[in-house]
Amino acid sequence: MDIDVFASARAGGWQRLEQLAGTRRLTGAQADELVRLYRQGATHLSLLRTNAPDPELVSRLSVILVKARSRIASPHDLTWSQVLSFFTRTIPAALYRVRWWSVITAVLGVLVAVSAGWWTASHPALLASVVPPTEQREIAESAFASYYSEYPSASFSAMVWTNNAFVAALCVATGITGIYPAKVMFDNALNVGVMGAVMHVQNADWVFWSLILPHGLLELSCVFVAGAAGMRLAWAWLVPGHRTRRQSLAEEGRTTIVVVVALTIALFISGLIEGFVTGSQLDPWLKIGIGGLAFVGFWVVVFGLGRRAVRIGTDPGLNAEEQASLIPVAG
Repeated sequence: MDIDVFASARAGGWQRLEQLAGTRRLTGAQADELVRLYRQGATHLSLLRTNAPDPELVSRLSVILVKARSRIASPHDLTWSQVLSFFTRTIPAALYRVRWWSVITAVLGVLVAVSAGWWTASHPALLASVVPPTEQREIAESAFASYYSEYPSASFSAMVWTNNAFVAALCVATGITGIYPAKVMFDNALNVGVMGAVMHVQNADWVFWSLILPHGLLELSCVFVAGAAGMRLAWAWLVPGHRTRRQSLAEEGRTTIVVVVALTIALFISGLIEGFVTGSQLDPWLKIGIGGLAFVGFWVVVFGLGRRAVRIGTDPGLNAEEQASLIPVAG
């Protein structure tokens, strides 16, 4: 196939297709023409991918077809199978895509929390300058535990969920800066470490762990993943690889949107645990067990279901049309 002759002979149809796809209001005849040209364009794209995989031409035609498809497809044709696929494939694939960023962020966060807790607990004067001794006693004796029981369970769950989901979304939304997510991770880890030091110095370690672990395992996992997704977005912009910066940012942006949806669901579960389990009269080991199951379930979705979804070709950063138009590139 002579690629130049092929493209030149069909350039008029592609331009017309792009024009119709960008037209706000179409007549009946124009809508029919749009569908006809879209089908022709899809055939042309298939021929190009098979016989002359020119990256620039394939990319150009793919963009035109995506625009046309968005005009043709009905916005109300969502099916239950698509919903199921989103939850069982797209969400796990998106979380899997940021898995190592999440693990590294979690490890660094835990190191900061442990270091802050150990250092402040080992230096009473420093801890007293951060939290006065009278406040330390009040926190250990009543304030820390009462925080989880002073509000009705349903209201407290909703309040916690709203706040945490907002923080997670903000980490992703400001991820392009690469600064805010890192600051949130650091501040969060620092606060946990200092609070742990306060409870340790006041001989209230068991109170601290029995109230933190039930919901904190899942909640902190979500915070770490949110920060990781935000920083990965910044990395995609700085180091796009073989993609253009615009393409790299667009693909990672779609992935992070899915991550936000996933974290909103996970934080809802964490909020329910914090509101109905953490401050309840259940046996502390049972509460920790419930939190542990939620924690394990979350990471099974990330590494187990996510790995399977990616292996069967799910890419949350691309739609079906874009996935079909991918061609191998060197490097």
